[in-house]
Amino acid sequence: MQSKIIFYGGAGAVTGSNFLLDTGSENILIDCGLAQGTKEAEAQNEAPFAYNPADIKYLVVTHAHLDHIGRIPKLVKAGFRGTIYSTEATRALAEPLLRDELALMTHEPVPTGRQGHSRAPKAAPLYEEQDITETFKLWKGIGYHEPVKLGSVTLELLNSGHILGSAIALLRRGPEGQAKSIAFTGDLGGGNSPLLPLCEEPDGINYLVMESVYGDRTRQDADRREQLENVIEEAEKRGGTLLIPAFSTERTQDLLYEIRTLMLGKQIPSMPVYIDSPLAEKITAAYTAHPEYFAPAIQERVKKGEKIFDFPELHYVSNVNESHGLTKAPNPKIILAGSGMAQGGRVVAHEEFMLPDPKTTLLVVGYQAAGTIGRRLVEGAKEIMLYGQKVPVRAKIEQIYGYSAHMDGEQLVEFVNKIQEKPHKVFVVMGEPAASSTLVQRLRDYLGINATAPEAGEEALIEL
Repeated sequence: MQSKIIFYGGAGAVTGSNFLLDTGSENILIDCGLAQGTKEAEAQNEAPFAYNPADIKYLVVTHAHLDHIGRIPKLVKAGFRGTIYSTEATRALAEPLLRDELALMTHEPVPTGRQGHSRAPKAAPLYEEQDITETFKLWKGIGYHEPVKLGSVTLELLNSGHILGSAIALLRRGPEGQAKSIAFTGDLGGGNSPLLPLCEEPDGINYLVMESVYGDRTRQDADRREQLENVIEEAEKRGGTLLIPAFSTERTQDLLYEIRTLMLGKQIPSMPVYIDSPLAEKITAAYTAHPEYFAPAIQERVKKGEKIFDFPELHYVSNVNESHGLTKAPNPKIILAGSGMAQGGRVVAHEEFMLPDPKTTLLVVGYQAAGTIGRRLVEGAKEIMLYGQKVPVRAKIEQIYGYSAHMDGEQLVEFVNKIQEKPHKVFVVMGEPAASSTLVQRLRDYLGINATAPEAGEEALIEL
């Protein structure tokens, strides 16, 4: 039997994951995420879908990052009435993330002077409140390795080790013993999370659609906790603020756990730690509610009553007035605020105030998409535009890649190498062009794999 894959998003770009599997019997969508990073990329989100959402019978969600889930309510608004499948944890994380994104789409910050920003109405958002409500009426949570029939296809989710509840979507079609298969990796964790188990290694796969965020690089980081300890100690000596732009999902929880461990162990000085993100507080609560997705050692500690995210120095910042007030809070202090690429969210107001201060340390702990403020900072920008004004950068900029939730280039090659029966073809997606093309070449040269990096809108025929 022949099927067709169409790469509607996430091809030639890191974000906007959106793949359609047309089996001839049913249309199955894998992810429906936002394009992020630049105004040009984000403008793609406004465009109508290139397919009829009413024709989609199933949507499989790999994990709860906005570049994989951010357009699902728009899909529902446009007529999708099929069934959405993911793990239970992904479903639990997705709801607060989508509601927070709606709030951001509905209102945008308007400068009213340094550190003063009101919220002004924006143009029509991609979706509305009732679309989120309808979305979760269609959404079913399933367990890892729980087979589910999607018409002529059987779905199985494997743990991808990326964030809580993240999954590799494995789809099989055909009689037992003769079935063909395709796997969509979503994002693959590199084993760097102190909270999660390692990514599973799938058995024989005929076709693979895989991520390539770090396809062109190999991380050389030493012990990440030691690096974090050093950055915190140096920031304390500088007498200023350690500002960490952090994604509300996974990165904030990893850092909370690590900072707690260091403070309880007296390895770093005691100082206030502010989580300036109501969304991060909700996501942390969702993590706490689903300890069954943690690594076994963490599960045991939770069962014994340990509160792995709580410590005396921790403070959640509930409203914008409190957020603005952090500028007057005594130093040294640590502020974790969204967004993770240093643009959007409350971190921007802190950057406006703190980046001109040479006592400030800004710590980057994850991938920064091309065109983002975070990317410009790590590339050495001496000034950036915030709220339409030039802001000088005198703060010290630090980077720790050891907390990345993605496999690096060597790990991605090894992931494919460990598949017992090598795939007939590998489609390399969800990476910048240089990263994807590098991984394609490595798979060809080192493993003899038929690999390609499809372009946006490209179609591929497969035997499934």
